[in-house]
Amino acid sequence: MKVLTITGIGPGDPSLLTLAAVDAIQESTVVSYPVSTLGGDSVAEKTASKWITKDKKKLPLHFPMVEDQNTLKSAWRVAGDELMKMVEKGEKVVFLAQGDISLFSTGSYLSKELEKHHPKCVIKLIPGVTSFSAAAAISKLPLAFQDEQLLVLPVPDSHDELKVTLSDAASKKRIVVLLKLGRKWEWVKPLLEELDLMKNSIFAERIGFSDQQILRASDLSSGTRPYFSLLLIRQSWPVTMP
Repeated sequence: MKVLTITGIGPGDPSLLTLAAVDAIQESTVVSYPVSTLGGDSVAEKTASKWITKDKKKLPLHFPMVEDQNTLKSAWRVAGDELMKMVEKGEKVVFLAQGDISLFSTGSYLSKELEKHHPKCVIKLIPGVTSFSAAAAISKLPLAFQDEQLLVLPVPDSHDELKVTLSDAASKKRIVVLLKLGRKWEWVKPLLEELDLMKNSIFAERIGFSDQQILRASDLSSGTRPYFSLLLIRQSWPVTMP
């Protein structure tokens, strides 16, 4: 039976790999991972490097960070075909995906590509720790209690759209997680100030890495932030609390 494993490896801290992810890597003969530029480094490979022993073959696959659909589809097709070549040779292949494989993940696209063009291959998916759940744990900010709601989304493209989202969240006891903050912090910060949410928001960047930062948004200066940055916004707490 042809089997290929795609595993989430968490946000960047090697200690946050699940036992299932470690087992999949140790049992593999080929470890594959994404690179955004040809010949470039892989965050996923570096995170899991402790378990990628010298006897394992490495297969970096190019997933360009572009919006052009044809370029993306071509990259997915090439990646799927390269992985299947290894599977056909009898190799035990594991593909490493940053974070969780089902949330804004290269692993999700790869899984669908293989299902479509290589349907005879069994795809095993292993979940991983998300950056925002790790940030919530480190900052000791519960993501949801009781009947509260949780909304996870990339930062919207416009001030007005985000303002509506946050206003709606306030009326529905909804905690908001904003991912991919990056350059948008330049206009998100004034909006949070306008809505008096700076002290209610936790900022986090590069969670799991040696240079991670977690602080209240009110303590963060203006300017652009790294791509791997996020906000946790809690506007209220349950009536019944310890």
